[in-house]
Amino acid sequence: MKLVPFSAEYLQLNEPLPFGLRDGAGRLLLAAGQTIGNAERLAELAAQPLFAEEHESADWNRRLAAAMGAAIRQGVSLQQVAAVRPEAPREAASAKPLTLAEQWHELVGLLDTLLRDVRPGGDWRARLFGVHGRARQLFERRPDASLYHLVFEAGSSTQKYSCTHALLCLLICEHAASMLGWPQPWVDSLGRAALTMNVAMLKLQDHLASAAHAPTAAMRAEIEGHAAAGASMLLAGGLTDPLCLDVVRLHHDAGQAALPLDQLAPERQLARLLRRVDIFAAKISCRATRAPMSPVQAAREACLGASGVPDEIGGALLKAVGLYPPGSFVELVSGERGIVIGRGRRANLPYVATLVSASGDPLGEPLLRDTLDRRHAVKGALAAALVRVRPPHERLMAMR
Repeated sequence: MKLVPFSAEYLQLNEPLPFGLRDGAGRLLLAAGQTIGNAERLAELAAQPLFAEEHESADWNRRLAAAMGAAIRQGVSLQQVAAVRPEAPREAASAKPLTLAEQWHELVGLLDTLLRDVRPGGDWRARLFGVHGRARQLFERRPDASLYHLVFEAGSSTQKYSCTHALLCLLICEHAASMLGWPQPWVDSLGRAALTMNVAMLKLQDHLASAAHAPTAAMRAEIEGHAAAGASMLLAGGLTDPLCLDVVRLHHDAGQAALPLDQLAPERQLARLLRRVDIFAAKISCRATRAPMSPVQAAREACLGASGVPDEIGGALLKAVGLYPPGSFVELVSGERGIVIGRGRRANLPYVATLVSASGDPLGEPLLRDTLDRRHAVKGALAAALVRVRPPHERLMAMR
């Protein structure tokens, strides 16, 4: 990473940054697109040497130089030249809004950046709350499409595995929590825990998702200790949410499994849900060494309580995502094969876009099937490799 100096005189209150702002060691102080909300924060930044990545800030610096050159040619005073700011890029006005998939990819990147920068005094907490809020808004606006994107990504790519997994767990956890009737402060803490639960092993988790070898003894020790280490890391970094910290610490703890949910302390209730969701999301995700598990099989392993049948947590999880989640593949009794694009009236009655005909030929135009109709009932879950058609995601999302 090559750093170039950045003058604090160009910082403005409530103006989105055109690129990431860093200190002399290259640590990220503010991410691109973030704003400085108050004069105290502005003064704090201005009191230290500031830098930016050369390639990230190159376009802005070119536009600044062009604007200053134009001002000099106009014969203005040196004071006016010093006050010049870069003109906005011409293409910005006509730029297309981001698609839903692009917005989720952006959130994955933002979460990855901030979780690699957890330290006292940083603004990572504000950025965490920002990612949390944006993820909620996207899900509330387009719940099935959001699940579709994250489930499909988890099952088809290991890129930034840890943060894609965290966002998928966030959506499932918060939706299931609302079905359990939990109070909003619990849901807020649970959401933060889902986003940060693997902070202490983020790099290792990403590595193992794409690695062809088994974890070493040292890696296994890191995995075993990551829950407690993560809670300590977050506390040291300044996260002041004791319920969230407890849930992070307990999210792999299967203790008190025989106790009914309502007999558990709040942190153990939340940790029980997060643990189950974590298991479910991990099993439907791909690795370099294995294909994703069928959601039906994953549900069997994640939704069953100590008695071997779906308990209160398992029932809420199934209602939240369905037995065939959006983004997963299915075969219908008609012989057609397709991808789930929406949850239906019950967990086993999704909406499906068919991609392959009963004769095995790719369809030129996907067809929407309501599996409540017995002619189009789901026969079973299907591995993506058996469909052999790249889903036209935006077209499919427009079908509902």
